[in-house]
Amino acid sequence: MNLQFNEDQIDALREFMNVSIGAATASMANLLDAFGTMHIPKIEICNSDELADKIQNSIDIRSMYFVIKQLFTGKFGGECMFVISEDSSINLGRHLYAIENPSFDEVNDAVIELTNILTSTIVSRLTQELNTQVQFFVPSLQFLDAASIVSEEDVGEYSKIIIISTILDFKDKQIKGNVYILTKDEAIASLRGLIDRKIEEIYG
Repeated sequence: MNLQFNEDQIDALREFMNVSIGAATASMANLLDAFGTMHIPKIEICNSDELADKIQNSIDIRSMYFVIKQLFTGKFGGECMFVISEDSSINLGRHLYAIENPSFDEVNDAVIELTNILTSTIVSRLTQELNTQVQFFVPSLQFLDAASIVSEEDVGEYSKIIIISTILDFKDKQIKGNVYILTKDEAIASLRGLIDRKIEEIYG
């Protein structure tokens, strides 16, 4: 199965992601009542066993992390993963609940609230751009060290993964997290077909 993307397909996907990220940033700003940015998305196709290294290279491996994973399915299926450090999560809890020392449960709830808006907005807007729909599964949340973020079962059944990653950054509040959208094997081919259809629709 050919899972490579040409330059036009990558450019189109990056543009769709920019629109999705813009919508998510606006939603985050409303939630936090603060100015935030999201970085230009990075798009990579790699072997599944490279995923752990890719993520560890983009975070501080000395920190603990709240990791939220949410599967979605449809013509374009995959997993959205949000990774936020313990320090950023505590700052989020402080800001969201206006308390100096939020409890672990309060921090946990703050992370879930942020993630629900973030992942649903990004994925829903992206699939809207691709003229398709997805169904979301219930997200899972874990508190992990950097080495445990990616488990063997996350990647064991797949050969190739496309990683769409960006960074959410509210500098004034010292809140920063990494967003990854992962899609695998057959879903990569399906995504490419959806992009081609959209390119044809736009440019005829």
